[in-house]
Amino acid sequence: MLVVITLRQSQKGFAMLNSLPVAVLALALVSCQATVATTVPVTGTVNVAGKPAAGAQVIFHPLGDAPIKPRGKVGPDGRFSLTTLTSDDGAAPGEYRVTIEWWLSAGGDAPATNRLSASFANPATSGLTATVNPAATDVPTFNLSR
Repeated sequence: MLVVITLRQSQKGFAMLNSLPVAVLALALVSCQATVATTVPVTGTVNVAGKPAAGAQVIFHPLGDAPIKPRGKVGPDGRFSLTTLTSDDGAAPGEYRVTIEWWLSAGGDAPATNRLSASFANPATSGLTATVNPAATDVPTFNLSR
């Protein structure tokens, strides 16, 4: 977007901004701001075949048009904490589809492989959902099989 601000000389010699370009600039600045709802801490657990899925990535896909997807990495104990903008800040309250990927590097130039079924990596097929409440939320455990 190109915004042109014009200056005109007043009778007293002071530069004045024409009101229309200023209004356009203000509107452009406001509309370019990213809006993110307030987040609340969100934690959970991921187990695969009854054991912690250490290193797996958990991604929450908000229902609706929100472009930001909170995510977290599963620790050695199977627990994760979500991050939206800053580390462990959680997620906005609402309903989410959840995906989980657990990549194993084969080493060298070989491509990494997902230890889980590809269906868990797609929000339309994972079958995993979560609700983030207006207060800190510990979502129910995701117990997966490969």
